[in-house]
Amino acid sequence: MWPETTRLRIGGRLAGDDAPLFVIAEIGLNHDGSIDRALALVDAAAAAGASAVKVQALIADELVRPGAPAPMHVDAASMVDFFRHFELTETDYARLAERARERGLAFIATPFSERAVDMLGRVGVDAWKIASGDITWERLIQRCGATHLPVIISTGMASLVEAQRAVQWAGRAGAAGTALLHCVSAYPVPKGSENLRAIATLGLACRSLVGLSDHAQDGFGVPLAVAMGAALYERHLVLDTNDGSIDAAVSSTPAELAAIVRAAARATAALGSGVKTCLPAELGNREASRRGLYARRRLAAGQIVTSDDVIALRPATGLPADRQRELVGQRLPREVEAGAPFQATDLAVADRGTEHVA
Repeated sequence: MWPETTRLRIGGRLAGDDAPLFVIAEIGLNHDGSIDRALALVDAAAAAGASAVKVQALIADELVRPGAPAPMHVDAASMVDFFRHFELTETDYARLAERARERGLAFIATPFSERAVDMLGRVGVDAWKIASGDITWERLIQRCGATHLPVIISTGMASLVEAQRAVQWAGRAGAAGTALLHCVSAYPVPKGSENLRAIATLGLACRSLVGLSDHAQDGFGVPLAVAMGAALYERHLVLDTNDGSIDAAVSSTPAELAAIVRAAARATAALGSGVKTCLPAELGNREASRRGLYARRRLAAGQIVTSDDVIALRPATGLPADRQRELVGQRLPREVEAGAPFQATDLAVADRGTEHVA
């Protein structure tokens, strides 16, 4: 692996190295302002096999100014009012953190203000997530890093230089490791615009763990992300595609998230160690499929072996085919019947003739 930081410990779970893909179920705005729905999403994330849940801590008046334009995927007359609808209380976040840990999940949060960092610090989070839109906000990144927790940074709309700089800000502030998530900030990402090779680019250039924050319409990119070196994967979660959730277009149902977890595990297993060797699954075919060296005719003890005396046949019993150059020119220490395999002991006599394999 390329990163200097080869692993992160997030809420007792590992991301990186040989750990399974660390799957973050993003609750985001899909709770629709309801703590009960948010708690149900935590339960659904655990049942689907996620590693963590992530919440967004919004304080509308500290996120957008009055009259701020809406992003392309949002239809709202007032962004302040829009975000205010999704505000939860400190007590709500504490309940979500408690439920996540009861379900064996790490609890990750995206603060959208410095005050949210303080509030979530009191609640207790296992890691911070910096939203793509805040990758240039040095002060927020430093505030999160100064808590000495891991900092995960989304890189939607960002350049490689901006991603490198954000990692440096978090690291210098004291973060307990960083990770970068490749992200395309389109909702949903048009097919063909996923640019998943950027995952490997981020890992090589930033010396950080990498992953994917997936805004595609489905989980098609998961095995490809794993192949590109992703150690983390973030996906919005929705209870039902028809429940009116704001981010339904880029979300997975619990069943779909469970399928993503399985696909990631299969992709990881299929990639293997990368060491080129004979694997246990194919070992049983090696002798039957490879060639050994056999006598074309009966050869007497003391006879010098010529190339015309040798034929390479399956199976690879006795002397393997790659030792023919050694065999030709040897004086046989024993009699060899026609069709019998040569053995390593036939190479024991040092006296050699003059014939060599062409």
